[in-house]
Amino acid sequence: MKRSFKKLVSGALLLTLPMVTFAKSDNDSTYCPLFTAVELNLGGAAWIEKPLSYFTFDGPSFSINVEMMRASKESKWVRQHQLRYSYNTGDMAISGKGGSNVQLGNYTFGMMTYSKVTPDFRLYYGYDINVMGGIVKNAHGGNNPLTIKSDISAGFTGMAVYDFNLGNLPVTARYQMALPVFSAFSQLDQGYFTKGIFDGFRVGSWGSRFNMRNRLHFDLHFDSWALRLGYNNDILTYYATPNHFQYVSHHFVVGFTGDLISWSKSKKNKNIKTALYNY
Repeated sequence: MKRSFKKLVSGALLLTLPMVTFAKSDNDSTYCPLFTAVELNLGGAAWIEKPLSYFTFDGPSFSINVEMMRASKESKWVRQHQLRYSYNTGDMAISGKGGSNVQLGNYTFGMMTYSKVTPDFRLYYGYDINVMGGIVKNAHGGNNPLTIKSDISAGFTGMAVYDFNLGNLPVTARYQMALPVFSAFSQLDQGYFTKGIFDGFRVGSWGSRFNMRNRLHFDLHFDSWALRLGYNNDILTYYATPNHFQYVSHHFVVGFTGDLISWSKSKKNKNIKTALYNY
């Protein structure tokens, strides 16, 4: 029963991300574990969507994140996949009335190389590509205007990772920042008096938009897995008129991490090369 359940969970995780970039290493002398993290995020968010309202909304926010990382056997490059879904609901900040909700889905692929500053401190740096789709909806009686958004962006990402002990408990601290530079974004407006207006694709950089992701995590190691506690912050903005949208979220993170899916039948007599943890 336990074995069947483990296979079911492993299969579900495999379906969440394109795993073609993770090659098997059964017959190779180097074993690269597939680092996996599943996070539950609870917090709050604030947003303004000018095609729907000139007022700011804020309220509770909920998010589920899945992260997978794997080191390259031939080099210091590390591949990172992140899949995120967030749901936010709130009222007007100035009155506490009205209603709005935001749903956003993101997939991010990153490539980073790293340098060891000290045996316990490492710096990762590279690039990532993010694909986002979402809906912003206001509730006004029978008329529920909404906008449908899409965004593809590319930019820089980097991590600082530090290993230390909290008493006898090993801990890995990580801060990661992602800063997209270029993007192509669009939206479809379903306004109060319109059936739908496609705003077209716009290509921009920091002059017309500014996005940023911040991750501060503490992974508390218990044998082969770790408990993740931390903080996630997302900033998403479009300044292009009339596509003016600003969204900021703050989340408390709780999750678990580890080598949850093993491609290799045996790790004995192999050189283990990890993506994040310093074993």
